[in-house]
Amino acid sequence: MSKLETILQEEVLAEIQSLMARAEEEAAEIVGAAKEKAESLVAAQKRKLEARRQAELHRAESAAELAVTTARVEAKGEVIAKIYRKVQESLESLPKKREYSSLLERLAEEAVSAVGVAEAVAVAPEDAKRLKDWAKSRGLQIRTEEGVRLGVVAVAKGGKTRVANTLPDRLERAWEVLSAKVSQVLWQ
Repeated sequence: MSKLETILQEEVLAEIQSLMARAEEEAAEIVGAAKEKAESLVAAQKRKLEARRQAELHRAESAAELAVTTARVEAKGEVIAKIYRKVQESLESLPKKREYSSLLERLAEEAVSAVGVAEAVAVAPEDAKRLKDWAKSRGLQIRTEEGVRLGVVAVAKGGKTRVANTLPDRLERAWEVLSAKVSQVLWQ
């Protein structure tokens, strides 16, 4: 081999080594960039998954809170309804008590004064005897009506105006305020 061939061969080998070195550097850069991009994608995916997990967790907590609140409201409603039934039962037992006659008289006084000039007082058939003397002393007739219970209905002269004053009606009118007070006592 000639000296020229040897020099050319060395130059070619040097050029090949140089190309190989540059190719390895470029490959390392490409691999490094790919690793960075892969790590970035993995990190972004982890953030997305964490955000989704947090959103799902928040939705589950909200649903649980709503379920608890709904159950509490339903339970409170049941307690209030039970109290209402007990109050109604207590009202229904009043006619058995001695003071019921004086209670009827007070209800009748209120109804008569609200109607203006009364001619009669309507009561349940079983209550007519209890108010007979009271009505007679005021010059009023006693009428019996099946629909009147636990109270009276004052009838004005001519019969066109009637004022009801019964315990169930009064309870119904006052129940919204009473139930709010009961709730306040029980849950605060």
